[in-house]
Amino acid sequence: MPSTTRVAVGATIRVPADAYRFGTGPLTLWITEVLSVGRFEGVLWAELRGHEVNPDGTLRIRQRFAFVRVDRAVAVEVPSR
Repeated sequence: MPSTTRVAVGATIRVPADAYRFGTGPLTLWITEVLSVGRFEGVLWAELRGHEVNPDGTLRIRQRFAFVRVDRAVAVEVPSR
């Protein structure tokens, strides 16, 4: 089973548009809560809550939910907030 460390609270991840539900375009998310992790259609997914990260490194105020493919999430560094 793949590691889920990249989807831990406090991590910032980036996933392509085809690797999460529900949204459009790539997602960069600072994770505040991991709600669940499990298999769906044979792939490990994580249900997350967090803040989208703007290109300048600032966070969007409103939190959002995302259902993310763990194997497609990449940990990223963002500019200082």
